Amino acid sequence: MPKIFTLVLLLLAGLSKVAGAQNLTDLVIVAPFNLPTTVQAGGLYPMSAVIKNQGTNGSQFNCIGFYLSTNATWDANDAFLGTSCQGLMFPGQSGPCSITATIPAGTVPGNYYLVLVADPLNAEPELNENNNVVSFALTVAAAGATNRPDLTLWRPSISFNAVPAGGSTGSFTFINNVGTGSVGAYEIGYFLSTDTVFSASTDVFMGLVTGSNLPPSGGTVHSIPILTVPATTTPGNYYLVLMVDPRNLVVESNENNNSRALPLRVTGSPTGTAPAAAPQLAVYPNPAGVGAPLTVLLPGFAQAADLRLHDALGREVTRMAAAGPRTQLPTQGLPAGVYVLRATGPGLNATQRVLLR
Repeated sequence: MPKIFTLVLLLLAGLSKVAGAQNLTDLVIVAPFNLPTTVQAGGLYPMSAVIKNQGTNGSQFNCIGFYLSTNATWDANDAFLGTSCQGLMFPGQSGPCSITATIPAGTVPGNYYLVLVADPLNAEPELNENNNVVSFALTVAAAGATNRPDLTLWRPSISFNAVPAGGSTGSFTFINNVGTGSVGAYEIGYFLSTDTVFSASTDVFMGLVTGSNLPPSGGTVHSIPILTVPATTTPGNYYLVLMVDPRNLVVESNENNNSRALPLRVTGSPTGTAPAAAPQLAVYPNPAGVGAPLTVLLPGFAQAADLRLHDALGREVTRMAAAGPRTQLPTQGLPAGVYVLRATGPGLNATQRVLLR
């Protein structure tokens, strides 16, 4: 009996040790996070996150270490930015840790990571030692780049994606400033290209619009009603390339997101010379009131013509035949905005910008 009793005591002691081994802290880093995404070398930036004890025992050393790293893992090569600690935390408790960090002077601009480490000195025995690290992408920008504009084009459209050599089309686009600095004057250039990449040396200039005063997060719309394909253009598949700041006059935080390309097919045979003057297209009143009919004039054109009205996104909204030099084009049901009217027929290919307001 004494031997059996002793064995039972030993078993109970072993189970107690196993149970005690599981009564540990478990520190993790959780939201909310207040961390920069773009910084400059030498700059001061507030950073914060929350440390939580999700273990089964109280913890004394509740610290988060902040590091600058070239990758998403924590190692001895990472640059130490600072540490912030909370006091005693019971199981389930959490608290914020915040610092104001200086990005090391001389840091080369590029892509980095902010690596946050719970219990960086390994002062607390934990249930899980493999869930202490979280990382966040960070851009170290060149000096001054964080207060620069960044101009991008959104939802560009083309009025007609198939035109003969010497014919015309139009275009409409939104422009947005997604940077952190304002921009004064800017330009949008339109070019005929054999590919989707803008090249100032080989693309054919077709038109230009200008704008001004776009604050951060600001945006506006631009349209150009007539973009004429050179009469000597060989028929084939091309692109209409829209390029913000084609002369590189605006210093931006990102110079690689300024262009968009739209497919454009050139039909017919190049003449080698400018085409003969086509009958003139005129519309009045222009601007016109919403719902008011438009009078379309084709002076000197006595044949049947096809009239198509497109909205700013290039969608056909009205179509009718013109039987002579003067036609009434209805606009009932069309909202206020910019439209492009195209008239085609024998020897006729003309466009006109129309404004309903």
